[in-house]
Order: sequence, then C-alpha cells, then structure tokens
Amino acid sequence: MVQGNMSAQQHYLGEILVRRGVVPEERLIPLFETMRERGQSLTELLVQNNVTDEQSIARALAEECGYGLLPKIDTDAVPLEIAERVPIGYAKLHRILPLGIHDGAVFCALADPLDTTAIDDVRALFGMPVEIAVATSEAVVNAINRVWERKENDGGTLQGDHAHEDDNLVDIIESDDDAPIIAWVNSLFAQAVRERASDIHIEPEERDVVVRYRIDGELYVSRRASKQFMAPIIARVKIMASLNIAEKRLPQDGRITLKIAGKSVDIRVSTVPTSRGFERIVMRILHKASVLLDLPDLGFAPREYGIMNELIQRPDGIILVTGPTGSGKTTTLYACLNRINEPSRNILTAEDPVEYEIGGIHQIHVHPAIGLTFASALRAFLRQDPDVIMVGEIRDKETAEIAIHASLTGHLVLSTIHTNDAPGAVTRLVEMEIEPFLVRSSVIGILGQRLVRMLCQQCKVPYRPTEYELYQLGLDKTRLSWKARRKLTPRYQVHGQEYEYIGQTMVDPVFYKPGGCDACMNKGFIGRRGIYELMVVDDAVGPLILKSADAQTVKRVATRSGMDTMRDDGARKVLKGMTTVEEVLAATQEDVVIDE
Repeated sequence: MVQGNMSAQQHYLGEILVRRGVVPEERLIPLFETMRERGQSLTELLVQNNVTDEQSIARALAEECGYGLLPKIDTDAVPLEIAERVPIGYAKLHRILPLGIHDGAVFCALADPLDTTAIDDVRALFGMPVEIAVATSEAVVNAINRVWERKENDGGTLQGDHAHEDDNLVDIIESDDDAPIIAWVNSLFAQAVRERASDIHIEPEERDVVVRYRIDGELYVSRRASKQFMAPIIARVKIMASLNIAEKRLPQDGRITLKIAGKSVDIRVSTVPTSRGFERIVMRILHKASVLLDLPDLGFAPREYGIMNELIQRPDGIILVTGPTGSGKTTTLYACLNRINEPSRNILTAEDPVEYEIGGIHQIHVHPAIGLTFASALRAFLRQDPDVIMVGEIRDKETAEIAIHASLTGHLVLSTIHTNDAPGAVTRLVEMEIEPFLVRSSVIGILGQRLVRMLCQQCKVPYRPTEYELYQLGLDKTRLSWKARRKLTPRYQVHGQEYEYIGQTMVDPVFYKPGGCDACMNKGFIGRRGIYELMVVDDAVGPLILKSADAQTVKRVATRSGMDTMRDDGARKVLKGMTTVEEVLAATQEDVVIDE
C-alpha cells in the first residue's frame, strides 16, 4: 500500500514537472520504468540522467504547492532543541528539518512538499501547525548533517562503534556517550569528515599532542591537546581498531568502521613507536560513498573518455594506470571496474590492501608474509574462470609475466605501475626483463595521471596571465610541445567567453587564482581532480616498443599520433577556471616534449 501511494506520488510529481515545463514528457516516460526496476525516486533519476537539476524541481514544487523556496539553509540559526525533536533517521528519510518556531507554528525545510505523511508527523510531534519552505534534497540532507555535527561541536556527545556491518553501526553523531576521551576522539573523526580530510595525523611533541589533517594533499594543524592525554587517546584509537594496546614497541595496522552524520566511513589505522616514548598514529579515511564513481566523474577530456571507455570493454589485454603514490590510481581502477561490473562478467581483484568493497566483484587482500603475493594471487585467479582481473600493482618480473600470460589467454587485466608518465611504463616493463614483443602484444593502453587541487568556484579570483605563464603551459607559438600547439582550435570558449588565437597566441585569456571563503575554509581550493595522458599502444607506438626505444622517443611519437600530455590536460583545466597554473606546473614538472 505504501509502495502504491509512493508510486502515485511520483507520477503526480512527474505531471507537475511536465505541466510547468521543467521536464519534456518524452524524457519522463522511460524513467518511470527505470524507477520501478531500481527503486529510485524520480528526482534522483532526473538528476542522474541530466534531464534537469534539483533546484528546478524544488522551484516547480514550491510554485505548485504555494510554498516559499529556500535556496540556502542557515544551520547556525537552527535551535538544536528544535531540530533534535525529529530523529535524524526520520529526518533524512523524509528530507525534512525543523528550523524553528514562529507565531505558534513550526517552520520546516522540506524537499518534497507532496510528502503529506512527513508534514502530518511533524505536526503531531510538535502539537502545532507546520509551515513549509521547499529546498533541494541535497540542501536538506547537508543541513541535517551540519546541525547534528553542531551538536557534537557544542559539547554534544559522540560514540564510535567499530562493528563490521553497516546495519549494526551506531552513528557517532547520534550516540550519547559523554566520556571525555571518547567524545574527543569521535569529534576528531567528525571534524575530519566534515573538512574532507583524507588523513589524520596524531603526533606526540615535547609539550603537547598535535593533530593534523591532510586536506586536498596539504597538511594543516587542526588542534592540540595536553601531553597528559596522549596515552588515553592512543588507547582509545587502538581499541576502536582492534589493536593490541599493550604493544608499544612495534608498528601495528588496523581498521575502524564508523557512521558519521549518516555516512559510512572506513578508517585505516597505522601506529609506529617514536623516540618520545609515545606512538604516532596516522589514519587514512576511506569514504565509501566516493568509490561509486563512473568514468565521466573522473574529469577526462571527451577524447580520452571515449578511448578509455572503449579499452575497458575489450575482452583481453593489459591496461596500466601509472603515477606516484597518492595520485588517484586506485580510484581510477575502481571507476573502470564499476563501469564494467555486470553479472555476465567474473571480476577478481588482488589488492594491498582492499580499500573499498564493491558488490559483484570478488576481492582479496594479499599477505606477502604468508606467501599470498600479487603473483600467487594471479596464478590462483587463472583457475577461477575470470573475465577481468585487477592486480593492485605490477612490482616485479614474476607478476608482470603472469599478467601478460593472463591477457594473452583471453583476459582483461587492469593494474598500476610506478613511473613518471605513460610512455615510461613501457620502458619500466622492459627493465623488468619482459621481452619487448610480449609488451607489444599484451599492453593495449597506459594512463598516466596526477591530482591537482580544484579552485573554489565561490571565491576564485580572475586575472590576466603573463606571457611567461602562457609559455609555461605551452599556450603560445613558442610552446615546447608542437603536438599540443597543433590541436588548439581558432576559437576557444571558457565559461561562455570566446577567445581568439592569432597564430598560436591566445588573445586576452582569463586565468584564476585562489581566494578564500567559508565554503573552502579560506583555503581557496575544494577537492582534487586528475589530469591525464592516455597512450594507446597502436601502430605508431608498437614498433618503438619492439625496438626498445627510450621513453622520450615513445612520448614524442605518441603526441604526434594524438596523445595529449598531462600538461596539455592541465592547461585545458586552467583555461576552464578549474585549477591554477601553479598546480599544473607542480604536477607536471617532467612533462616536457622536445622536438627533434
């Protein structure tokens, strides 16, 4: 019955959107079938399929129902005692948040004003009329998380739970433990997630304990505590990670699983002893939600996206992703696996460690200490009737040989290798004493990548670049890479502004530099994205591999055949106002092609 009412409600929403010109009827009809099959809401499908956006849906609903539209929710003004009267689970399920009481009525932000059940429940809960303002689902959920995080920051109580099943996890922002050390450690995790930190460092110093967060690749001091709390802080973290709290002389590794503001988060814990007598702790935060990426989410240029999408659909061959530690290689591999993850394929992975668990994919964690290496895992996989194999890294000749054998016997193999760029991966395999003809026969594509910080779009500052900055990015007639110069079109659009090239020199381009605002915590950057170069092993590059040509020669020929270098891709993102010249230059210092 509930399902029937929900279906009728979703159809009514569709009628409203068509009537108000937000969605064409012909785009709506096929989505209803998808909605029934997947159990998703119409709003989710409309946004996912780029039919419209949440703001347009919210505006149409507000106008249809005669409610106001709330473009922004000021969570600092929401009284905690009002918001807490609606349980966080219910609030998120129905996308409703009480904002305050005015003139004898409770004022609420609601994503779906057609949800009369939520309105009736809140009316009964408060015993007074309900006034509604419509906001997007994203805005309401983010506001709910912010309010409950504020409860923690204001001295509210938290408790972590290191259970291994999501359904059994207690949200640390909803729990009620008031032990000071537990609350302090939990607030550490909550703040780290709120500020998008990838790592937490807890470091003993002479007089105090320092906590640093790594945000977008940079370390920032977050808080300090008296040295007397170092031992109980370490003990609390080790208990959560199921480590031996009595062992202080040897490094230990563990794992914590938490729910923070409704988000499931895995945390890898590493402890090492220090000369100060206390252990140092580093925790890597693995956001489960971020693994559900598809290739378009990675920021590929259209050409590279098309080629990569075609490569991963092939039945056999090796695809390598190369770059230094922390350059997003695992994220890229997971996005590729998600793209081809279908019941018709048997996908096996060997990882060190398994960073994210993906439904439908069979993953194992290698343990070299007991003989379970990448090479031995690959051998075992070949007896498991695989279609696709992902191996975390090709580190040695043995692993490379088995990967090549797997690809030549009808399997698609994805892996990583540590080199500076895509062409360097070829020479690295040859240096491992792999025969060049085997490399040529098995490797079908190599993706080089780096991560650069993305400018905050709320506060970035425009400026006119100098000729030297253009020269550094190769955006003038003297650029070092003739290939990238060749590909520039006579006119180029950036955010709707059209610029001309005279010869090879751009007229009046606009670059951006970081500003600083509340949205980015005054850092000027929010998030990171990859810059890429994708080298296909084709008829131009293949003969060079057979001749054991050096990486520079391979790169020169690859660029002439159409490959954009990482610096090319970075320049494109600078022109689009996504990042800065400094970020691209720092990430691509060795990315220079010199013509002969």
